[in-house]
Amino acid sequence: MTEPRHPNNPYDGGYGNSERPPYGGPAQPPFAEQQGQANPSHPTEPGHPAGAPGPASGHLGGYGTQQQRNHTPQPSGFPPAGPHGLPSVRPRPAKSARRGPGWGALIATGVIAALIGGGTAVGVTAATSAISGSGKQSEIETSTSDQKVKTVDSPDWTAVAADASKSVVSIQARGAEGEALGSGFVYKDDYIVTNNHVVAPGDSAQSEINVVFHDGASVAAKIVGRDPITDIAVLKLSTKPEGLTPLPIGDSNGLKVGEPVMALGNPLGLADTVTTGIVSALNRPVATQQKGSSGEADISTITNAIQVDAAVNPGNSGGPLINAAGKFIGVNSSIATMPTAGEQQAGSIGIGFAIPATQATYIADQLISSGKAKHAYLGVTITSGSVENEGITTGAAVVSKVESGSPAAAAGLREGDAIIKAGGTTVNSAISLQALVRAQKDGQDLPLTIVRGGKTQDITVSLKAR
Repeated sequence: MTEPRHPNNPYDGGYGNSERPPYGGPAQPPFAEQQGQANPSHPTEPGHPAGAPGPASGHLGGYGTQQQRNHTPQPSGFPPAGPHGLPSVRPRPAKSARRGPGWGALIATGVIAALIGGGTAVGVTAATSAISGSGKQSEIETSTSDQKVKTVDSPDWTAVAADASKSVVSIQARGAEGEALGSGFVYKDDYIVTNNHVVAPGDSAQSEINVVFHDGASVAAKIVGRDPITDIAVLKLSTKPEGLTPLPIGDSNGLKVGEPVMALGNPLGLADTVTTGIVSALNRPVATQQKGSSGEADISTITNAIQVDAAVNPGNSGGPLINAAGKFIGVNSSIATMPTAGEQQAGSIGIGFAIPATQATYIADQLISSGKAKHAYLGVTITSGSVENEGITTGAAVVSKVESGSPAAAAGLREGDAIIKAGGTTVNSAISLQALVRAQKDGQDLPLTIVRGGKTQDITVSLKAR
């Protein structure tokens, strides 16, 4: 057994205002490649990561909003996405010496997850209970053993879409810096939840935001609060339409890979669009970079995302990801795309990311209450590294500094500790730990598994928020 090895790519795990991961440094350590993490950042202009050289073999991009500018209309009738539209994950071809770049190539070169909106997810229980009217299960015996395979009827997406669409809205934000199109949904009372990058252009005295409902009714709205760190924002309608129906909230913590989901929104200005798919992966660390509004610095957003294969495109950002029961389980926020010559933004390739409902509602409730949001933090500076544990080398988040008086200090974390698990989920890099911590709440206990002096031990950190 050996001590942790530290690469020269420090990230600060404290999550304070002064503790942001450098986006100009190396993209991801070798073990990030093996674990399939997405580390996108938003380009200030399509195809060019902010503060960093262009990726060698690809980058993640996303489309949270569709930015509009005064360009000549394309054949489709829709204006091309602007320079600050949702970034998209664009993996470039791998070098000829390597085969199958996959996520490793994306990460190693600096995946750029763009704000877009896409993805869907379903809670295990809700998915089965909402599947058709009967929800009956059948058992099939295999010919080679006594093993029984359970099957369920397909979800009634027609009924789900008819109900959920009444709670989904299109959002148009206009300001001095431009115009953005996105999506959102009725959260509670007359509050609308969406992505921060969708409404940021409308956050000024001279700006305006309009919300368009399923029946075509348009209502002005104002920003109650927005949180660039998690990319969540809340709007309040100036007038509450009759029959306004909040979208039911599901349990994103109960999701399982393979469950059916639906994404709803306003891609490319095409209102009332729905797409279906499955949950492709859970706990996917995705890093994006949002261009700050006038007078604001660019913001780094790290999400412990739900990955889905439902098609999402520019304009889908802020729309809901729902399960087969029609319950909200995530907020579509970014996608991965393949680069296309001559295009600033590409469409879906079946890799979308959504902010889990548990995190989105936690932030939204704070914004409604006070207009601001606090976030859980450990109070450590960490680097992506590797460690040998029982003869096996794994990725880890290695502690390089512990903040005095922080939750980490109170729990006994030390410099040199290699964190390999958090809350039972594998940690293989600094960004994966950051994503997992950011998904927690104030006062929540987070079990950690660390390697110290070649030995594995468990500790529990009581998180605080700031």
